Formats: sequence, structure tokens, C-alpha cells
Amino acid sequence: MFLVVTGIFMMIAGFNLIRRASRLAGPMPAGMSRMAVPRSPAAPSTAAPSGGKPMARPLSGKPGEFGAARLGQLITYNHPERGGLTGKILGTIRYAELWQRQKSPSEPWVPTGNIFAAHWIGDTLLYHWKDRLYVLDSYDIITDAEIAQQILPHAKAFGQSDETAEVSFAYPPASWTITDIGKFHVESAEGGGLRLQTGAVGRFVHARGGTDNENRALVVEDYQEGSGGQDTVWRGWMISWDDLQSIR
Repeated sequence: MFLVVTGIFMMIAGFNLIRRASRLAGPMPAGMSRMAVPRSPAAPSTAAPSGGKPMARPLSGKPGEFGAARLGQLITYNHPERGGLTGKILGTIRYAELWQRQKSPSEPWVPTGNIFAAHWIGDTLLYHWKDRLYVLDSYDIITDAEIAQQILPHAKAFGQSDETAEVSFAYPPASWTITDIGKFHVESAEGGGLRLQTGAVGRFVHARGGTDNENRALVVEDYQEGSGGQDTVWRGWMISWDDLQSIR
């Protein structure tokens, strides 16, 4: 009898100890274990580079073929007014895109890694920039004073809007709406018919035609003094890559 009573007393004491330990540990959510689970490594970040740097994009397909074209090759393309044309590459320019981490006069311009080509075929410049392909078949040589008076104020207004405002200006023979501004460095210039040299640095303004001037394009190149380029306003058309028929 004594052994039975002693056993019952020990069972009650053990039960009380278990209840006290449970209260000290605190409640656990249903289905959760107290065992620590090792965490898997964090996935690599896909955030854009600091400062909003434009991403360097390798060229493939027709843009890649256009960028790799060389002097002497023939380019066949569709002109919006003149139909199918073929021209021989007489000169080639390769532009390096530049950017600033912050928009400040003291902030240096550095390459993004993107290189875009333009090919001179005698009377026309076929010009690639970002996702755009231009056929530029007329131009004006322009002075710094003319740029400052006719174009620069509108480019500044576009830049101050973080390049989101619809800014239009008049330049013969039509009205134009700015689509892009920036800066470039001439990585290389080969062949003849070019009014610039390797190492030239300039700013650009790209604009599209208005409702009565659709598909027309304006490209302004404003070179730094002494850098080796002639300030030029190009007029022409924006075409699609489907209009580039062949390079051979």
C-alpha cells in the first residue's frame, strides 16, 4: 500500500513540473515547431543600378547586324517616300552613350556600355540610337548661337521635366516634339563623308514630327568646342527594323 501511494505522489509531481515548464516557454502557434529551421540564401537582387544607370544591352538580330556592318557593304532598305533603295557604306560612326549619376554641372559623364552605329551611304545617314532607326537624308550646318536661340531652351525644359513633358518647338520646315536628349562620345569614325572624328563629344536632341509631319524625325548634334565635330541638324524619317531589308 505504501508503494502505491508513493507512486501516485511521484506521478502528480511529474505532471506539475511539465505544466510549469509549458507556462515558462509561452504558447506556440498551432502547427509550429520550436526547432530552428535554417534559412535559404537570399535571392540575388534584380534592382536597377544606383543612379538609374541605363542598362547595357547586347545587340542581336537586325540591330546587331547593323552594328557589325563594315565599310564597302551594301545596305538595302525601304525609304518612306522613295521606296526600296540600296546604298554602299562609305563611312561608319560608332557612338558611345554617356550618362550622369546625378543631373549636375559638376557630375562627370561616363559610358553606359551601349554602342550605337550610323552608316553614311553617300546622300543619307542611317542612324541607330537605342530602339530607333533613322533615315536622315537632309541636314543643316548650325552654329552654337543658333542652337542656343532655337533649340537649347526647349531641350532644357524637357530635361527639367525629367524627360516626361511634351515639349515642342519650331524648326524649318515644321514643328517638332522632343523625345530624347543626352550626350555621346564618338568611339570610332571610319571612312569618308563624315564631319567628325574619333574622340568627339557632343550632346544630342531627338525629336519627332507633329500631326501634320508624322514619322518625320529631327536629330541635333551639338559638339563641344574643339572636340572634333561639326554641329548639325539632321532631318529625315524614323523607320522600323522591318524596313531594313539586307546587309551584304
